Amino acid sequence: MNASVAITLAELLPCLHSEFVAHTSGGTFPLTLDEAQELPRRGLPEQFRTPLSLIFSGPEPVLLEAGMYRLEHPQLGHVEWYLWPIAPAFPARDEDAGRQRYQVSFS
Repeated sequence: MNASVAITLAELLPCLHSEFVAHTSGGTFPLTLDEAQELPRRGLPEQFRTPLSLIFSGPEPVLLEAGMYRLEHPQLGHVEWYLWPIAPAFPARDEDAGRQRYQVSFS
């Protein structure tokens, strides 16, 4: 995917619950796209993109630091996104047991 082109929710929805591979200094790391949603525009002028929030999860024993990561996906190719760790969902969900969550936002 061309990094200069803004990704849309329509492009991301088919990728829900599928695996992305993050390239880190310690090797590759699997992340699952758990959520993708548009955020409220709150008066944002039409020439700007609608903000998006992505929630990924990965194995809990490893914690990725906040930073820019190259991610690969079979449908999207490679993208470079800034992701950061976030707290577990509240209330706790059974499907999150043993998983660390990460967020990517576009505005």
